[in-house]
Amino acid sequence: MVAESGSDLFSALVALCNRFRAEGRIDCHVTIGEAHTRFDADLCDVLYRAVRELLTNVRQHARATRVAVSSAVARDGSILITVADNGVGFPEHWRHSNPFSADTGVGLWSVDQRLREYDAYLDIHSTKQGSRVTVVLPTSLLAGE
Repeated sequence: MVAESGSDLFSALVALCNRFRAEGRIDCHVTIGEAHTRFDADLCDVLYRAVRELLTNVRQHARATRVAVSSAVARDGSILITVADNGVGFPEHWRHSNPFSADTGVGLWSVDQRLREYDAYLDIHSTKQGSRVTVVLPTSLLAGE
């Protein structure tokens, strides 16, 4: 397990972004609320792996100079964990297709499928000025809710 509690997930995500930044070429800023990382251990592991996959995609495909990992609470109370970059965005053909099909790669599809086991999902927005991928988590998943 990557994280055994929310505070472990918080620390793990900060460390992940610090390592990402140290690898060079892409600046990574983290503004995650620790209260937004309090999930059970299994979900913490899934969330860590999701953010790691999203950062890997930024490094491999986005041609970005900066990326931000942040969290927020939506109007409906959902927890949002977002990875946003200033890269080239997804290819035009991808933006007009199903982002979770075999034609676009299995990375995002597998992340989304794993999240859906928890009634969570990915929300993807992409333009030529960058991409924003948000993990949307129902409030009911927060530990102690």
